[in-house]
Amino acid sequence: MVASSSNQIQDDNISVTTGDAFGGGKTISMMAGICLLVNNITGPGVPSIANMFAESGWVFPTITFIIVCVLSSISTGMYCEAMRMIPGNEHFRGRIEYTSIVKHYFGSRMFKASQIGLNGALQSLNIISVIQSVQVMDQAISAIWGKSCGFNLTPFSLSGETYNGTMPESTHFWTCIDANDTGDGNAWGCHCIISVGFIICILITIPIGRWNLDDNMVIQVGAFILTILCWVVWFIASCWSENFHSYNDWQIPAVTDSSYDYSSQAGVLGTILFNFGFVTTIPSWVNEKQPQVNINNSVWISTWLCNLIFFWLGISGCMAFQQFLAGPATNNCAGVDGMSDVSCGQSILSIFTSPDLLKFYLPGIHNSGAANFIVQLSVYLFPIAAVLSSIPVFSIVVKYNCIENGWNQSFSFLWGVVFPWVISIPLLYQPGALNQFISYTSLIFVSFTDFIVPFLLYFRLQRDNTEETIQEDNEALISGDLEEDPEDYLTYGNIHWALSPKLGFSRKAKSITAIVLVVVMAAVAVAGTVTSIQTSATNTWDCANVGN
Repeated sequence: MVASSSNQIQDDNISVTTGDAFGGGKTISMMAGICLLVNNITGPGVPSIANMFAESGWVFPTITFIIVCVLSSISTGMYCEAMRMIPGNEHFRGRIEYTSIVKHYFGSRMFKASQIGLNGALQSLNIISVIQSVQVMDQAISAIWGKSCGFNLTPFSLSGETYNGTMPESTHFWTCIDANDTGDGNAWGCHCIISVGFIICILITIPIGRWNLDDNMVIQVGAFILTILCWVVWFIASCWSENFHSYNDWQIPAVTDSSYDYSSQAGVLGTILFNFGFVTTIPSWVNEKQPQVNINNSVWISTWLCNLIFFWLGISGCMAFQQFLAGPATNNCAGVDGMSDVSCGQSILSIFTSPDLLKFYLPGIHNSGAANFIVQLSVYLFPIAAVLSSIPVFSIVVKYNCIENGWNQSFSFLWGVVFPWVISIPLLYQPGALNQFISYTSLIFVSFTDFIVPFLLYFRLQRDNTEETIQEDNEALISGDLEEDPEDYLTYGNIHWALSPKLGFSRKAKSITAIVLVVVMAAVAVAGTVTSIQTSATNTWDCANVGN
């Protein structure tokens, strides 16, 4: 839905679009918005949450989930309040994207840094989604037709630890493997592969990337329903595991024993930040939501719902399969005596798609044709839902920011929609690529764009606003003067505040809160990055174990 005309309100740094020069109309409902936010927060990361609990125990992840959930919600509110206060965008009546908001408050230098941060964060999230979706799609193709095939752009000889000699498919240009049976080695490991799964995923995604965000809402709602069905199946399967019958008490340690090579706390922060790295998509959603949709209600409902989903699936998956779940930092797992030839799984999906592990953990499902079919179907439907619900949204947001900053439609489409798929090709079948990519990009890009920048914007907003203006707005809100006209409410919606004036926070208190959050977030990101580097430096990577 693109109109033919638009108006722009200029200030010293930016222009606010008040028509529909690009993007969709203000039509996204609260329910559709919640589906969009939940899809963005959960995305492809849900199946690997159990790995984090297996590697770290339950204490540190639980505390971190709660803190990051609260901080991301506050961060979103602060960003939106700064967005609302830009001249020409009162009540979000105009259209302004992420980087232009930064440019308004901080000028061109910070604008350039935000461009790097935004593209780094969203392109990284897209690449991660591509890697996981393509791998699971290849597994689905293998389950249906026995093998998945592809073009091997870097044919070279590869032999695995458990494979006697060179794997023939590693040297062929046109190569086919059973992606579900790589116990003796994965011939695609460390190769650049354009697989059938890759081609199917890209054909699904590229056309949707041409749409506007509001056009995407039907897909978001459908993908949300589909992923819930998949999660329910995984939860039931986890509860069916033999581990639930062989233990009489809670079996996840509070903190794992650091003397084991599969124990670490280094992967917790990066993994959780990755899942809550949604703030960069908020301005595009706000630009196209219905005016009466309350931002704070939508965001807080979505973030806490996602927290419940992470605990629900992460803890149940860990209790069921923790011995064979590879940690996001160590890439190791405890294993079981007598099954040393079975590699660690990168997520609970690896358990469901491995015949050996399925038989070991879920013999009832393994031996039941109907139950096995339902589990496998949920595993193979999930990447389609993840592709439809996450990759196009991140691509559209990148495209919107490019267009607003003067790039033409063709370049914006190529950079936002096509580029992530091209850069993903050499990363698809690299050992530990998914977990390491999640950890580092989250700590570097997501912490900056989704937390530090919004807190800085809020600090600058409090500094720039006069005490008289804030006092007038506060008194008007408390007395109800700003919301008493129903016609005005339907046109512009309710007044958005990150911290309601009814709480009584002074401008100084808000400024101090914002700057403290900046310092804390920066320190945590640096500490997390250093810890992740130290942990990954001790890891050994086996090309033949990719996808196990």
